[in-house]
Amino acid sequence: MRRRGWLLIAVSLSALVLCTVLAITVDEATFSVLERLDRRWLGVALLSHAVALACWTGRLRLLSQGLGYRVPCRACGRIVLANVLAAAVTPSSAGGEPVRVHELYRAGLRPGDATAVVVTERLLDLFLLLVAIALAVVLLGRQLEELGVDAGPLVPATALVVLGLFGLFLLAVRSPRGVKRLLRATVGGLQRVVPGGAARRLREVEGRIDREVDHFHASVRRFAGGGWPYLALALACSAGYWVLDFLVASFVLLALGLPPSWIESLLSQVLVNVIALLPFTPGGAGIAEASAASLYGLFVPSSALGVMIVLWRLIVYHLNILLGLGAGLAILRREAGRRRRGREP
Repeated sequence: MRRRGWLLIAVSLSALVLCTVLAITVDEATFSVLERLDRRWLGVALLSHAVALACWTGRLRLLSQGLGYRVPCRACGRIVLANVLAAAVTPSSAGGEPVRVHELYRAGLRPGDATAVVVTERLLDLFLLLVAIALAVVLLGRQLEELGVDAGPLVPATALVVLGLFGLFLLAVRSPRGVKRLLRATVGGLQRVVPGGAARRLREVEGRIDREVDHFHASVRRFAGGGWPYLALALACSAGYWVLDFLVASFVLLALGLPPSWIESLLSQVLVNVIALLPFTPGGAGIAEASAASLYGLFVPSSALGVMIVLWRLIVYHLNILLGLGAGLAILRREAGRRRRGREP
């Protein structure tokens, strides 16, 4: 019941913001944009999203192989689809990871190995996110220069933050104890200057940091032997997933007869995905739509903006929910069958 409630909240929030964006942007020119809609480019957008999910499926299978398991592609695909449903209805998309761990365990992986695979996926995504943010900072600086806008210290400050995060990432690989000492010192310093309630929450954060660093290093050790080739291929699949999913918005623009704005769109996608990770709404519903409308509104005509945001979100969010429901029903039937067999004499 609770999960159905989260699903209803997520879909309702997304639909509400999409309707608001449409109400603000629709005018007479919008109907001419719809008349020019090129269904072929819309098909390319759907195909791009489908191949992106296939890349995720391949990544899951490769990482499992790197630990000595052979999980069928069909099972990996079902895991990915069940994951995107859980991620779509939980804040910060956090619900997808327990689903993947459970389903990998059902597919034959030991609990520790299933956790290592999922943590490694998270690390690959984090690494690529940092790379994407670094590229976005460079592109943002160039765009501001072309527009004649003085960004002041914004771009250099962002670059320093990204470099610091890269440094932490590399330090966590080489010396997990060093990362723990650094983060504990930072948390300890903050505890001395914040109120009591916030200090207690910081102590909880410190405990989570210890666990996450341990999971990180354990995962690296598991792939340190013969698993590196699988890890490299999984990184390529991760890059394929993100690039193809980010390109969906540009293909939607082409379907509407507008310039694809490749660079601006990719930059916007990076920012939207970072913003959507904030734990305010399930799956970033409402936040993703509003932030995308704000960013794409800088280079997409107002008359086409609402339609573009609706089509893009239907493909990358609402379609995921529909596909995930199908995978979830298949998993529920399997679990029900397991329980029935367990009761048989």
